[in-house]
Amino acid sequence: MLQQVVIVGAGFAGLLAARVMAAHAEKVVLVDRDAMPAGPEVRAAVPQGNHLHTLLPGGLEVLDALFPQLGSQLDSLGGHRAGPGQWYALTPQGKTYRVSRFQPTPMVDAKPMRVQTRALLEHCMRTEVEQLPQVSPRYGERVKDIILSRSRSRVTGVTLDSGLRLAADMVVDTSGQVSRTLRWLQEAGFATPAESVVNCDFAYTSAFFAARPDANFADVGFLISSARQGEYTKRGGSMAKVEGERWLVTLAGRLGDHPPTDLQGFHNYINSLHNPKLSNLLQQAEPLASPHRYKFPRSVWRHYENLEDFPSGLLVMGDAYMHVNPGYAQGMTSACRQAWVLHELLAAQPDVQSLWRSYFRQAAEQARAPWLFAALIDFSKKGTTGDFPDEQPAIKRLQALNKKADAGDADAAALVDAVFDMRQPLSALV
Repeated sequence: MLQQVVIVGAGFAGLLAARVMAAHAEKVVLVDRDAMPAGPEVRAAVPQGNHLHTLLPGGLEVLDALFPQLGSQLDSLGGHRAGPGQWYALTPQGKTYRVSRFQPTPMVDAKPMRVQTRALLEHCMRTEVEQLPQVSPRYGERVKDIILSRSRSRVTGVTLDSGLRLAADMVVDTSGQVSRTLRWLQEAGFATPAESVVNCDFAYTSAFFAARPDANFADVGFLISSARQGEYTKRGGSMAKVEGERWLVTLAGRLGDHPPTDLQGFHNYINSLHNPKLSNLLQQAEPLASPHRYKFPRSVWRHYENLEDFPSGLLVMGDAYMHVNPGYAQGMTSACRQAWVLHELLAAQPDVQSLWRSYFRQAAEQARAPWLFAALIDFSKKGTTGDFPDEQPAIKRLQALNKKADAGDADAAALVDAVFDMRQPLSALV
């Protein structure tokens, strides 16, 4: 049993880490620079919080296991469950109930999808984490540095911006894209990890709408993919029912064709999509606020698994480890799978001093599938640059399985779905 663990960042990944570590430490200190809101509100430090977030089945499995009360909390506060046929994508090929392959009929055995704002999801998770007796939140403070042992081989604590020092047997950095771990490694004389980068130049703009009483939309949500030809092949959109009887509309564009933030331009962008469903529905709704935009210039995967030396007692999780194009709904599920890796390693009672080696190796295996799927879609758009995945055997196997799935092979379809949903790692393909 660890005496004290410090979690850097109290966002989605930080709450996962705190929940896992609470079972293995006497005290878990959850540090975040924000003063947390009392309710489900978007924080300034989470600019993507205004936009649509969904969890793939591989992430929902982890949330259900770590937060058994979460589902009932979300239901009571207005979250939605999308049953068979209530969530789909509208593509040039037609209506599909899978985004990993063409599936024109609802999958009756699919696990219900949860749809709510990110603010509500984090609020419910945070409420449950804060009730754990092992967890001690320190909000409105920021971790400045790590403290190393005299031999500089392991982390023994952290220093806050205020100068306060906190002892720690383990520090988990979940502070997202602003992570300071790279600087900490450089200052301590450690090598920093190599990075894979895909320059996708992606952006999305979202707005909330109130549906009129006579609005006719019985489903929970849908996506509109980009057109295959014509002037607007870099545009897409989505709509989802969220708590508060609202519709959350998110538009996406890439490589310079970013959705605007004024309402007239927002509607013009919607009208340019290849399917008119979203445009027609919004004739039955009124905007509640001005649109918000979030820009995502590049995906980055930091290959900590290849480092030969690393301070024991330090781990990295979530966007601080890998942030991938958010258009494919993989970010939160990736954080869930990393948290589950940590959970299983700690449950096996490994040597904490060498935990980083096993953790990063297994986290990398979990990262391969979302990185590959996102990169394949990104590189299908002319203008994307960066590091194309060195995964030719997996790509060939995936192409073959998709052909079999299209021809009606249920086993091939199930395997493709399991890997895309992150219920199985990429290695399951071969």
